[in-house]
Amino acid sequence: MSFAPLAAAIIACTAPSVHDGDTLRCGAERIRLFGVDAPEVRRGSTPAEPFAYEARDELLRLTRGRVGCRPVDRDRYGRTVAKCWSSASPDINAALIRSGYATEYRRYSKGLYAKPEAEAKAAQRGVWAKPAG
Repeated sequence: MSFAPLAAAIIACTAPSVHDGDTLRCGAERIRLFGVDAPEVRRGSTPAEPFAYEARDELLRLTRGRVGCRPVDRDRYGRTVAKCWSSASPDINAALIRSGYATEYRRYSKGLYAKPEAEAKAAQRGVWAKPAG
C-alpha cells in the first residue's frame, strides 16, 4: 500500500491518550508505533500479557508534553503506523524497545531497532529479565 501522500505530513499533539504499549491517539488519529511490538493489555476475558501495563505506563511517560509522529504506513485496522518523538525522547519507538517493555517488530522494521533491543536484552530489562528463582 502506498502511503507517499501522507508521509510528508506530521501528526502533532500534546499529551496524547495511550491505549496500550504500542498505540496512542493524537487527536482523532489512532497511531501504531512503527517497529514496536508491546505485550497486549487485557481485552474482555483475555488476560493481559506479562509487562503489558508496564509497557503502557512507559509509553505514557514518553508521551508527556509535545509529541510528533511521521506516518510511514497504515495498518489493516486503519491506524496510522508512525515513527514518533516527544519532549521526553527524540525516538519514542527506540526508547520503548530499549526499556525492555516492548520488542522490535522485525517483520516490518527489518532490524532498524536491533541496537536498542540488544541493549535491553544485555541489561536484562523488562521482557528480557531472568526469572527469579
